[in-house]
Amino acid sequence: MSLSNKPISGHEPGSLCPLCNSNGEFSFRSRDLFFKGTLIYQYMQCTHCGAVYQDPMPTQAEIEGFYPDDYSVYRKIRPPKRHGRAKFAVLRYKYGYKHLHVPRAFLLMASVLSLFRYRDSITYVPNGRALDIGCGNGKFIQAMNSLGWQFEGVEFNPVAVDACHEAGLKVFHGELQAAAYKDNSFDLITARHVIEHMPNPNNFMCEITRILKKKGRLVIETPNSQALGRRWFGTNWYANEVPRHLVLYNTDNLNSLAERHGMRRIKVKTPTTPKIILNSLDYLIGRKDKPSRKSKFLRLLSRPYVMLAAITGRGDIVLATYERS
Repeated sequence: MSLSNKPISGHEPGSLCPLCNSNGEFSFRSRDLFFKGTLIYQYMQCTHCGAVYQDPMPTQAEIEGFYPDDYSVYRKIRPPKRHGRAKFAVLRYKYGYKHLHVPRAFLLMASVLSLFRYRDSITYVPNGRALDIGCGNGKFIQAMNSLGWQFEGVEFNPVAVDACHEAGLKVFHGELQAAAYKDNSFDLITARHVIEHMPNPNNFMCEITRILKKKGRLVIETPNSQALGRRWFGTNWYANEVPRHLVLYNTDNLNSLAERHGMRRIKVKTPTTPKIILNSLDYLIGRKDKPSRKSKFLRLLSRPYVMLAAITGRGDIVLATYERS
């Protein structure tokens, strides 16, 4: 039986776009390549906003079943790496981390370094309270707290939450709405590779707007449905991550979603790294354990793609910063 006529997992298809409630047309079908599943999942593309979404949309119980306890972001945190002096210098010079001690020689180089390194760093808010949604094992929270932030997290997987608590991090176990934070609680909210896992992005954004302070900032990182890599590799594009990625966004529909919920766009870009393109190559040729990204030679060969994707605005990731109006 070919992939095109295998039975689709779940319920009868026919879902409307979860962003704008418009109709969709067939985009692709695929199985879970990461965990080598056999069920087939169908994705549609909205004819109005271009969002790519799973159809039928799975239930919450089905979604939870997509994440085994050995999912990579749930592993225990290793001791954090020390931040380098060059990074400290750029953070102090350009992003407001005035409390960081940096040797004068590095500060003198910071203006040049900031043109090439750490350009996506988060601007510091003194005594700022921050939330990382879908924090996994808490590695990011730990790194940000070491820079002076007061970060906490939300995570639905109990294994990941245990890893966070073991590391002494403040993390709520459950969904964002269940955490019931007070209005205007946070100066900064980060949702890194999270919104694509949400079956109802409008509800998700509405809750973020409620708990974010006025002029507070939201940082979203999510796969780019218009990436060159997705066009080249199709169903083997690593960032499809079927079936865990329920909705794939592009810069336009992500901006529209944010603006609909009271956000003002600050910065949107589409970066990429060799990781996604090399993992996609391994999917395409059937290599196990993603060996390509471990090869220095292949990482070097992938650099022209990274540069081309950056120049054309079609990198594998959308990285967006918004401010609550």
